[in-house]
Amino acid sequence: KDADNSFNDPVDKVSENQEPPQEQLQPLLNLYSQDQLQQALHMAKQLLQQFPNSVTLHNICGAANAGLGQFGAAIDSFKHSLKIKPEFAEAYYNIGNILKDNGHPDAAIVSYKQALKIKPDLFAAYDSMGSALRDMGEVDAAIDSYKQAIKIKPDYAEAYNNMGSALKDKGDLEEAIDSYKQALKIKPDYADAYNNMGNALKGKDD
Repeated sequence: KDADNSFNDPVDKVSENQEPPQEQLQPLLNLYSQDQLQQALHMAKQLLQQFPNSVTLHNICGAANAGLGQFGAAIDSFKHSLKIKPEFAEAYYNIGNILKDNGHPDAAIVSYKQALKIKPDLFAAYDSMGSALRDMGEVDAAIDSYKQAIKIKPDYAEAYNNMGSALKDKGDLEEAIDSYKQALKIKPDYADAYNNMGNALKGKDD
């Protein structure tokens, strides 16, 4: 099981007049962080009438719609934020995750590459791109992508776990086990990595 890709922080740290003031934004962020997504979406849409060019609000709408399973609406919201701020790498990353999770790994990879073009150190995009490549059966390319994520963020347990699964796909069970162990060294309570390591050990008849 690959690590779940969560959406990037929905707050875009831009201080422009087109963004709502913090006292209006905070209740919305509270709703989103408490997983009250329908209420967050409703409030964000209301605020958009007042701040139609708020990247933050469009991004929150995208993340909330995605959380509610309304993927088309989520992509529309993220695309809207890109019209306002074309260099918003996280929006491309979020679109990539939706495409990947809905069975379009090739389109997802295009989106991740766009994110990385803007922000080359966006390690989560390399990790997610690795999973999309793995979905397409391009295991070696997937491993390279996970390695790139780890190069940027050496304590990235999820990337080690996902790389372990790709190595297991290749039949490199020893290397896969090493990768899972590395994930557990960073994150000792990582249940998925223990489970995956168990499967790799079982593959070795150990």
